[in-house]
Amino acid sequence: ATASVMDLENCLKNILKDKFQKVKEAENSLLPSRLCYRELKQEHEQFHTNLLQNEFRFIDKSDLHTWVVYPTVPLSEILLCDCQHNSSQRTVLTVGVCGVGKTTTVQRCALEWAEGKACQDVHLLFPLTFWELNLLEHELTLIELLLTFFPDLKELDSVSLRNSSVCFVLDALDEYHGTLDFQCPTVRDVSELSTVENLLTNLIRGDLLPLAHIWITTRFAAATQIPDCFLLKETEVQGFNDEQQEEHLRALVGDDNLADKVINHVKISRSLDFLCQVPTICTIMANVLKDHLKPDDGFKIHPLSLTQMYTNLVKASNPETVAKLKMLAKLWMGECEVFYDYHLSEIDLSVEEASTFSKECPLVLKEENGLHNSTVFRFGHSSILEFFAASAELDNIETRFDTSRLCKCLVDTALESSMGKTDVFLRFIFGLLRERGTLEPHDPLFFYTKKLILEYILSYKAVGLFHCLREYDNQALLDEVKFFLKYRFSPISDFSQMHWTIMLQRTSNFEGIRDSFEMPVSARCDEKLIRQLAAIFKSKKAMLRFSNLTDKCCPALASILSTKESYLRELDLGFNSIRDEGVRELVEGLSDENCRLKTIRLQGCGLTGHSCEDLALVLRRSWKLRELDLSMNEIGDDGVRYLADGLRSPECQLETL
Repeated sequence: ATASVMDLENCLKNILKDKFQKVKEAENSLLPSRLCYRELKQEHEQFHTNLLQNEFRFIDKSDLHTWVVYPTVPLSEILLCDCQHNSSQRTVLTVGVCGVGKTTTVQRCALEWAEGKACQDVHLLFPLTFWELNLLEHELTLIELLLTFFPDLKELDSVSLRNSSVCFVLDALDEYHGTLDFQCPTVRDVSELSTVENLLTNLIRGDLLPLAHIWITTRFAAATQIPDCFLLKETEVQGFNDEQQEEHLRALVGDDNLADKVINHVKISRSLDFLCQVPTICTIMANVLKDHLKPDDGFKIHPLSLTQMYTNLVKASNPETVAKLKMLAKLWMGECEVFYDYHLSEIDLSVEEASTFSKECPLVLKEENGLHNSTVFRFGHSSILEFFAASAELDNIETRFDTSRLCKCLVDTALESSMGKTDVFLRFIFGLLRERGTLEPHDPLFFYTKKLILEYILSYKAVGLFHCLREYDNQALLDEVKFFLKYRFSPISDFSQMHWTIMLQRTSNFEGIRDSFEMPVSARCDEKLIRQLAAIFKSKKAMLRFSNLTDKCCPALASILSTKESYLRELDLGFNSIRDEGVRELVEGLSDENCRLKTIRLQGCGLTGHSCEDLALVLRRSWKLRELDLSMNEIGDDGVRYLADGLRSPECQLETL
């Protein structure tokens, strides 16, 4: 029997090495283990309710000031077990949002086991996917089920399966069409005929092969199907941390200078920065932004919304196929995310057409082949499905004459779900309204949405609506907040100071506003500053004196000054080698109509009278600048005359020189 198990083990390892070779070929340092332990049941009193909420809520924490990051554990530790547990409590559950890398984690684990690098106390490891299990509609035994997936294991029998060194890895429970009924009839024999649902349930329950171990991966909502009494460990695949995210973006973009721009553009939007922690979304953003940003654009900042990202992603796609995919998405949003041939036939999309499209646009549509030569398709991420569904819905709405009212109905429908089921769908509706120019900024829909945000200001409903409004206008509600700060009463009737105080805090969180930016002493140079543009962009003050800067950083700083979304109001560049050349670059930003800078300090920056000639132009054009510090520079009499000319301008609002 031992020799037989050894033969089976070697055969299975060879099968898995061949099957997952593509994982090894794609393997790089960008996919480290991001597994962590989570006591999900204990963390949430209303466990089932919390897991059913929209997945973006697990990722996007832009409404929060602080959040928890869990320590990671090695991949090999997940299947470690001393077996000192009840036979029914032997399932490891791993949850994670769509696209975070659960399947990649499973495939890596299987490959490492097959190559003898990990989990060597496991003798037989059977990775199975739920989408393939959907194909098995007839009754069969567990042995027959395994032979269906691994036909080369001809010697597989009950003896080889009856020990604790057997592990079943069941990937993507959320894609299973069946129901795990834990009251189903008992199956104890691997040779007993039963349905796939019953076999799986008895494995988890511990009635079938009570010594074997089970590892199940799933998205959060489907995790509610597994009662906690059967769980041995609860784990989660987390998204990228900042370093992993940056490394992934740089690897995809290639060019270092362009990668700097891509990273800064992602980080300017706190919401997009959080979403970029999901590897799939990170890959989409990298590919869109490296085409959107041009090398000869310098450091110009053109922030994109999530809707604009996805619009750019699909704009070069086959329009006929896109039209069919929009129909598919609208039909099945919230119901199904793995599409078999019968799904495609409903919208007159052939497997061949879908396959061709998936090769042309692999980030939009993915093809996967499996059991019985079957082919299935998935959207590159669940949010792409919602983008297409929103586009299809808006196509329908625009054929009628009451767009604003119908969109208002969509808002009301979204509010009916405390779990935010259609939050992302509605976010794309608002974004597409802007992209298509369907509604004007003063349409009643947007005022109605603002009132609802205030009404639900303490609820997550307000967060979802805020994202929607920001998808249409990235400056939404900022004017109202400024009005409240200036006059201390509500710019919208029927709401108290308390509402606006909370709104002020939430807006600050959403924007990621910080009071001051300073560079660490060890990182003070032009190159490091250029990588921190997003942080400066969101800071009220940039205290950069004695930072070893030169004129090379000035075009980047000028791009921040000329962007209306920037929060920078005070810039201290004292005691850096800015020189006249740097000031000339800065003046481009300072003279821009969008510049809101109030104070700029250029003490000891090696300036001459030539700089003053350029700065005089700023004094004549800038209606915001209040303080200009040029002390400890050799500007000479000519410099003073230039400044005096600027100060005489009726446009000049300078108070301190």
